[in-house]
Amino acid sequence: MGGAILEARGAVRRFGAQAALAGADFALAPGEIAALIGPSGSGKSTLLRVMAGLEPLDGGEVLERGQVVSAPGRRVPPERRRIGLVFQDFALFPHLDALSNVAFGLKGRADARAQATRWLGLVGLAAKAQAYPHQLSGGEQQRVALARALAPEPAAILLDEPFSGLDPYLRGELQETTLAALRTAGTSALLVSHDTEEALAVADRVAVMDRGLVAQTGSPQDVHDHPVSLSVARALGPICTFAAQAAAGLADSPFGPVSTGLSGPVTLAIRPEAIGLVPDAGGAFTVTDIRGVGLHRTVHAVGHAVGHTEGAGVKLVAFIDLPLVPEPGARVRPVAAPGALQVFAG
Repeated sequence: MGGAILEARGAVRRFGAQAALAGADFALAPGEIAALIGPSGSGKSTLLRVMAGLEPLDGGEVLERGQVVSAPGRRVPPERRRIGLVFQDFALFPHLDALSNVAFGLKGRADARAQATRWLGLVGLAAKAQAYPHQLSGGEQQRVALARALAPEPAAILLDEPFSGLDPYLRGELQETTLAALRTAGTSALLVSHDTEEALAVADRVAVMDRGLVAQTGSPQDVHDHPVSLSVARALGPICTFAAQAAAGLADSPFGPVSTGLSGPVTLAIRPEAIGLVPDAGGAFTVTDIRGVGLHRTVHAVGHAVGHTEGAGVKLVAFIDLPLVPEPGARVRPVAAPGALQVFAG
């Protein structure tokens, strides 16, 4: 990507015989907030760490504004890069108050304390400047860590699971604070998260990792709606899958025939929120379990062989709005939202 702030090209990182990165490519654009997502062990945190300079490379290279900063046998240390780092353990100095923690990275600057005060204000902690880490909540500590990373005005900031371990309310509040601070600073950011919903909500662009490679990048909406593989689809949240055979441009499914350009064995996939369950005494599915609270329920159903649909033993999980939730034991006919069924080879 031309003009990238930070870029990995063919990044390889091995731990013994295992390749945590197997030739990963990723570029962070100016002013962009991007997220790395994928299953555990896919290489997300390792890619972030090699881009930060915390891990060496066994192959490929990392560039900062077009200059190579990491390659096999060469690594510019993190402190000599214009990269800010925020981790889930905060890593604050316990013997320094919030203001001194933020000012730490501004040593030698005459305006260090003034800038630290400004950044504490931007993350909503001006009143806690004299508080020590043990006197702050987890969310407040993370905001101090964010202010400390942004105060030196880095070219980019890398965040590794920065919101994990917080309760849902604090997590949402910290996400908003972080986004506002990054937008104010105009700083590029790369977020690693195990929480797909969080990543899709905060990022301008997402990159899905699979087995040490970046399998797909794009806008959250595009990657969610048009995954290039079943593994990418699974990385983006709950999904129901069905094995099928495709021939003559069609594959059979519990929802009826599906058009496809593939032939032979295929896997059909659909999100639970795209499934509807219509009460039907002759329906091919029986509701077996209903869970959850709030405005919708998670409904489990199991299929039977009916007509031309090989539905016996097939399980469905659907998110159904409260007025339309069927009763346990009810026979139902599943319907799919237009364009929601995806077909993958194999």
